[in-house]
Amino acid sequence: MKRLFYIGSGKFVFSLFPVLSWFILSLILQDANALNVFSLTYSIQFISSFLKSLFSTGANVRANKKNDPNAVWNGVFWGTIFSVAVFAILLIFVDKYIEFFGLNVSTYRDYAIYGIGFYFLQTTFSFIIEKLYFEDKEKMANVHQIVFNVVNICLVSVLALCLVNKFLAFIITLSVLTVYVVVLYVWQFKKFKIDFSFVKNIKYDTLDLISSVFMCLIYFFGFRTVFSAGEEYLVAINIVTLATDPQWDCLDAITTVVKVDLSKDRYQYKKELKNAYLFCLIVVLSSVVVSFSLALAYGASLVLVTIYLAFQVVDMLSHPYQKILGVYTQIEYSPIIPVAIDISAKVVRTFIATIIISPFCTDIAQVVDCVILMSICLVRILKFKVVDGKLVLKRKNNIMKNIDAPSKS
Repeated sequence: MKRLFYIGSGKFVFSLFPVLSWFILSLILQDANALNVFSLTYSIQFISSFLKSLFSTGANVRANKKNDPNAVWNGVFWGTIFSVAVFAILLIFVDKYIEFFGLNVSTYRDYAIYGIGFYFLQTTFSFIIEKLYFEDKEKMANVHQIVFNVVNICLVSVLALCLVNKFLAFIITLSVLTVYVVVLYVWQFKKFKIDFSFVKNIKYDTLDLISSVFMCLIYFFGFRTVFSAGEEYLVAINIVTLATDPQWDCLDAITTVVKVDLSKDRYQYKKELKNAYLFCLIVVLSSVVVSFSLALAYGASLVLVTIYLAFQVVDMLSHPYQKILGVYTQIEYSPIIPVAIDISAKVVRTFIATIIISPFCTDIAQVVDCVILMSICLVRILKFKVVDGKLVLKRKNNIMKNIDAPSKS
């Protein structure tokens, strides 16, 4: 439980401070549009998640499972190269991106550039943070995450107050954060051999890779529909997204603990599943409190906020079980089964989010996705059993023996 809180708090901070920065900017600049940028750029965070999964999480799991320390820094190297290319393309076409959502380019351009630039730095920064987690250096990772985000929020706030040109404030802030990331890279650097083995990382984090691709599509097209429903819906979904997004990142600690401990053969399924649900309940309660507090503060529709929040809570409560079983199945049994389930769920979710013309399209799709993902329970029943608190594969001969055994009735 202690490790869940350490890692979860770090991931929470990693997500919370960017949220706070938009709140503070909207107050300092007296521009409510700044707050909407969080939802405008929401789909981009899944590009960041994809890059982290492929070049960092997958690389670290492979390094442990295959005793290949070169995989870590080779992943960081290629991850940085790909990140530069991907986010440069987003910046080049930033006006087209804003127009796609039906928003005014001149109003949102500077904010969008700052948001995209920050996501780039957060992505490259996360490569090192993930490495520290896999080295059991949670405290060090959390300290760096706090410093990185405090520097961002304090600097951009002070500069926005002092400078007339807000774009200059954004550029200076991003420049300082770039220096921070470079220094962190240099401090953690170890000699490595450049090769193309990063492709092998896919096997070790396939679920999150596939999920990130579809989630990006879901919110890219789905939020376009929500935005067109009217300001009342935009404000409500933006508040719930702002309130729950850091909590979702916090819940990701469950997946991180499973991956780290399974890669080191030390995960206690029964005990950690219980801890994961206690952790989840705390996250749900805090999501409810924050959502309604923001709704009251910003005069949002309580009915709409309640509806949007209810969808999130349902998905959160299923998250520990299906995530733990998904990772277990992927690493210990077969990566094909959880990937097939996840792809099926995400295809259906993408279809619903993009086809249904409703301000609740992304949330309806989310609950359907949740139901399909829970089918991983069948794998748990058929292929695994609990022995001494651990989840282990059933032996085929034992299964046949039980089937052939005569009934005592």
